[in-house]
Amino acid sequence: MKIAVISIGDELLKGTIENKNLAIIGKELKKMGIVPSLQMTIKDSKDDIIECLDYLNENFDIIISTGGLGPTDDDLTVKTFADYYGIKLYENRDVIKHIQNILNQKNKPISRYNLTQAIVPEGCTIIDNPNGTAPGVFFEYKNQKIFLLPGPPYEMQPMISNHIIPYIKSNYDYNKTYFNSAYAVNFPESEIQRTVTEKIKPPENISVAYRAYNGVCEITFSSNSKKFTDEYFVKFKKLMGNYLLAENYTNLVEETISLLKKHNLTLSTAESCTAGMIGSKITDISGVSSIYKGGIISYSNEIKEHILGVKNSTLEKHGAVSRECAEEMVKCICSKFSTDAGISVTGIAGPDGGTEEKPVGLVYIAVKLYDHIVIEKCNFIGNRNRVRQRVRGN
Repeated sequence: MKIAVISIGDELLKGTIENKNLAIIGKELKKMGIVPSLQMTIKDSKDDIIECLDYLNENFDIIISTGGLGPTDDDLTVKTFADYYGIKLYENRDVIKHIQNILNQKNKPISRYNLTQAIVPEGCTIIDNPNGTAPGVFFEYKNQKIFLLPGPPYEMQPMISNHIIPYIKSNYDYNKTYFNSAYAVNFPESEIQRTVTEKIKPPENISVAYRAYNGVCEITFSSNSKKFTDEYFVKFKKLMGNYLLAENYTNLVEETISLLKKHNLTLSTAESCTAGMIGSKITDISGVSSIYKGGIISYSNEIKEHILGVKNSTLEKHGAVSRECAEEMVKCICSKFSTDAGISVTGIAGPDGGTEEKPVGLVYIAVKLYDHIVIEKCNFIGNRNRVRQRVRGN
């Protein structure tokens, strides 16, 4: 079974918005052990859509297209697909009622432009859109199954999860691909590959993929044999040991919060260069309020001294970006918030503020658990956002 994903939208090619739909579709298909054979991103253009369909021809079993179903003149997807496959269009009364209901809920008037979304191919199946006015459309041409879905991810995702995935499961027999992924921390991607190549030596029917991001490397073993995939994945985990995050965790923050919860330990944070990014990452996790008491953004020296309690002599002698300052910050935050554990960060994210002695990317991270303190000096490479993200751990 070959699946092609088409993403339609000028804004995608311009980089105005991210292609979140492709990630959603890929993740949903991966749960089934399927990887799309092709993805194409094209403009809201009749000629480009036709050229894309010419390329796909009849070589793909399923086409999933997202975008171009809106009420404006540049939304050409439905008409162009129908013209290409020689299917007539008609106005669907049920879709009109749906559009009216959605707009009434939002206290918005209905216009003739909205009603263009009710014009669909004859013989198609309408896929309900609970979050918007544009319906999803499903039709068949010869042996191809074609799905036309709206562009906004919050509208598209329920259609994928509730309609398309169940349809594929019910109507296709396919060779399932089995995946096993692990996440390594503080271990270079090149060294991980060397470990795999020289010590594990997986056969050709086992694929190994690497993805490095912000201090974490995702390693995925995959093949059509669950037995082989599991076997070589277990060998890899034994070799990597504690460099891997625990099973079911994809980043260090999640595992850290889980361990704190398990041992009933409370946490607080003091941030300078990240200005609340660590606290935000922590509070992204549901239920963290049981252990995370809060934090202080101490961006200026004045706040470090008068709110956090960092000594003026420390700031004068060693500076705000120093091992000594990070240590006092983490001690002070744990004391002020009465927590068992604490994290403090202070550094130079750039692009300004660096010196030869203290360059951009220099960051001190202090971690305290009871009376034990560990301080790490880091020299991160990259622009301001990259440095701050590396400190945050994502």
